[in-house]
Amino acid sequence: MMISRLLMDVLPYDPDRERRIREIHEKIANDTIDTLNVVSQQVGDGVSSGGGSHSTPYILGAILAALVALGFLIFMVRSYRERGEQQLSFTRS
Repeated sequence: MMISRLLMDVLPYDPDRERRIREIHEKIANDTIDTLNVVSQQVGDGVSSGGGSHSTPYILGAILAALVALGFLIFMVRSYRERGEQQLSFTRS
């Protein structure tokens, strides 16, 4: 008896706490379900119109362009270094 009175002084009991927690969880669950329904409708509308693969050629084209640009830069650096080596060999002779 003595210990329970001590704990009641230290830890106040809130009888509505569990009810409030349940209400908050239900509200969050309902908001989440509504959000998922809206997102799934938007995604479903987009997929039915084109299949979702209409951007693949653009992505592949961008990758190809990046590879060509990288190859061009490597060629330019290589030719610049060769020209520098030729100039050094002419100045040494």
